[in-house]
Amino acid sequence: MKHDYGKLLFPSLLVFASVTVIFMAAPRFWDGLGISHRVVVVGNVLLYALSALTAWMHLKAVKNPSPYVFTNSVMGSTVLKLVVLGIATAIYLMIVGKDKSVLAIFTNMFLYIIYTVLDVKTALILNKKQ
Repeated sequence: MKHDYGKLLFPSLLVFASVTVIFMAAPRFWDGLGISHRVVVVGNVLLYALSALTAWMHLKAVKNPSPYVFTNSVMGSTVLKLVVLGIATAIYLMIVGKDKSVLAIFTNMFLYIIYTVLDVKTALILNKKQ
């Protein structure tokens, strides 16, 4: 199953590495556009960590003979990421106040969609194998 865990995380790892390199290579460019590179990178790290957690959840769920456990795992992982990202956004807004980067928040929302699509896609592939 360790081999499957790496396969589950590989697409998310590619997105994580790409986004991190893009935003860390030219921070002044992104900040000049009004997209705080720090906010995007922190959101990206958070989403990748949640993807690693949900991959583990999917591997545990696929071993269960009940199909409902796997369905709950996929739905639960989607909601978990959404709630954690929402809490992180609320904390960010409380800390920075008026100096917020709305475009960085929208960028993280777009990354949430990408990570969620990748997680569901890889989970469905894993389910087909089992």
